[in-house]
Amino acid sequence: MTFTRRLLADGETATVLASLRAWEPPAGCGWQLQAGDLGWALRFEPAIRDEQIRVWWDATGRPAAVVLRDQPGAARCAVNPAYLHDSALADAVLADLARRLERTDGGPWIDPPPGPGALTRALLSAGYEPDPDIWLHLWRPLPPVPAADGVPVRAYREADEAARVAVQHAAFPGSSLTAERYRRLRAVPGYRPDLDLVADVNGRITAFCLAWLGPAGGTALLEPAGTHPDHRRRGYATAVLGAAFRRLAGLGATGVAVLTPVANRPAVALYRSLGFSAVGERRAYHPAPTDT
Repeated sequence: MTFTRRLLADGETATVLASLRAWEPPAGCGWQLQAGDLGWALRFEPAIRDEQIRVWWDATGRPAAVVLRDQPGAARCAVNPAYLHDSALADAVLADLARRLERTDGGPWIDPPPGPGALTRALLSAGYEPDPDIWLHLWRPLPPVPAADGVPVRAYREADEAARVAVQHAAFPGSSLTAERYRRLRAVPGYRPDLDLVADVNGRITAFCLAWLGPAGGTALLEPAGTHPDHRRRGYATAVLGAAFRRLAGLGATGVAVLTPVANRPAVALYRSLGFSAVGERRAYHPAPTDT
């Protein structure tokens, strides 16, 4: 099988997002780069998007692999299950990333699909080793949860634009989100206004959650979710996440997943309190240090 790499064209976005959903298992936790991850990345301008996203296509015109370089020295990868053990595709992906990723602070870091697939084997053969920093893949089943008393949660409105961007920056210092990028995000295939939720307390947005549906009857993804630091530990995150769970269950999702570093203990504790459990660990791979 031969594979062709090219930039993601506007007319192919829906196909690639649908493929990422189709590559997910029908139930349980998402296990590699997901449609919600790519959907969130599509907020960027076309020039940045072209730097970040690569898609490999097989000879029949189906996506074979999707790579998101969301940091200059890091990339996350998804592979069509039909090609998980295809060494030619893995070698092509790794060669492309070796040229494009910056070397910094011990990187680059490449996050392949979990398990002994061809890309992981190629990384090990090329002298990469697992990064010691672990990310947890947390998952919970989706019967609905009761609504939180006294915390009004609603869908995002256009009038929220400036406040929503400001809360994103407060929750995640250094965030790249802008008003223009938020408008672009809302045009991404798969974005649902009813899954873009905020906690509105006396006219002020205190927490937010954007959820993305996965395969039909499968696992949804939270990307992103956060709380303004001035309003933490007041139940706002619990309220907005609970509202997302109820809406996702009503749309047929059977589970919801989130990926967070083990080192982010407050986030891990919050998700565990909401019924999430760790169902997998994710490690990126980076070049083994060389003796000097």
